[in-house]
Amino acid sequence: MSRSDKFALLGGELHSRPERAPRPVRQEKAPLHQPDLFDYVPPVRKTHLLPEEAPLLTVTNRAFGETERDDGWLYLLLPVELGWALIEAGLPLDPRSPISLSERSALPPLFSSLSEEHPETEPLLLRVRKAHVAPFLESDPDMSARLGASCYLLSRQTPIG
Repeated sequence: MSRSDKFALLGGELHSRPERAPRPVRQEKAPLHQPDLFDYVPPVRKTHLLPEEAPLLTVTNRAFGETERDDGWLYLLLPVELGWALIEAGLPLDPRSPISLSERSALPPLFSSLSEEHPETEPLLLRVRKAHVAPFLESDPDMSARLGASCYLLSRQTPIG
């Protein structure tokens, strides 16, 4: 008997595919424990990063080239007195007067702008590990556009993450 001998009207099969088995029905599991909304503990607001939490290190004024790639450090250029005070006391987290930090590739334009604006001021170059301050950073698009490299503001009092 060939395929043309079987007709659907006479009890033959039109489809050679077997029928699909029905899907098993999933049992929806209710959560065993619903968290209590009154147990929420808000994050602790910090006003300072201690020197042990984010140590600042001085950097010698060696020649920084514009072609150097970014490393795991963020840099800040400050007057000498303020720089040494931050090394001893730590970094303040104040949204009203944030500290500006920049990547390594922003240092050459930062040095040139500082020497043009304040030629009599002796700057101190400090660096801090980006991982130590990352939860407290906010992006600074204005300074990033002006210097051509990533810049950040150290101002967030509740850490991200």
